[in-house]
Amino acid sequence: MNFIFVLLDLVCALAYRAPYVEDVDYEQTAYVQDISSSDDTRVLNGKPAARDQFPYQVSLRWANVSRSPSHLCGGSLVTPSMVLTAAHCMLFNYGTYDVVAGLLNRTENTSSTQRRDIETRILHENWPGGSVISRYDIALLKVLSPFVLTPSVQLIRLPRQNVIPSGTVVLSGWGFTSRSDASLPFILQYVEAELISNQQCADDLNTAIGTTLALDDTMVCISGHQNKSSCSGDSGGPLVQNGIQVGIDSWGMSPCGILIGPSVFTRVSNYTDWIKSKL
Repeated sequence: MNFIFVLLDLVCALAYRAPYVEDVDYEQTAYVQDISSSDDTRVLNGKPAARDQFPYQVSLRWANVSRSPSHLCGGSLVTPSMVLTAAHCMLFNYGTYDVVAGLLNRTENTSSTQRRDIETRILHENWPGGSVISRYDIALLKVLSPFVLTPSVQLIRLPRQNVIPSGTVVLSGWGFTSRSDASLPFILQYVEAELISNQQCADDLNTAIGTTLALDDTMVCISGHQNKSSCSGDSGGPLVQNGIQVGIDSWGMSPCGILIGPSVFTRVSNYTDWIKSKL
């Protein structure tokens, strides 16, 4: 499911943080606040999360007609009825999607977990779809009935429009944890990483593969210099700083964690007004 661009005859490639599938009306506006900068574990080489450590994290699941739902992408809860994720996670026009909140183990079904069917999918109007890495990689999913807020299920806050984040951030997800492991982890993983400027991100992409293809100022990057990266299965998941979501996992180097390739995220602050308009 990776959409790969092979560049300059290199094995290295740019790819969406591909979704992963195993064989197998609440009128509340999201809380908006300034991002404050602050002065590092990849979900590759990350740490297992503790119960309720990331209560805004959800698992977006997909099921083919003949199979039970499997983890596809990450997401975050911005209101009890709305999930924020990546547009490229909505790649299937068949089968069924649902969202599960309150998870630590992605397969668990406990008193902490809540499952909801999706009522409406709202992809950004300018999202081109297909296999071209692009800006506008953002989507909102309205669930059929609101989630009940508990210690295990909480909302994430949004940045103000056009604020530029910097400093240390936290990425969480159920994506691959190493290049050699062919299965997703069961327990939610997290990693702290350092944001880099888009100029540094462009320089690192140039060093790694000789191009800055697809990078623009609506995206934000974490450094790959410290052997940290998001990976397939983390798509759509939140990049968070001080309880505020600054990024949505979008694309990066394939395979994950090669060279010094950065991981690239949709910069949420470019779309805060768009998100609010859809709530």
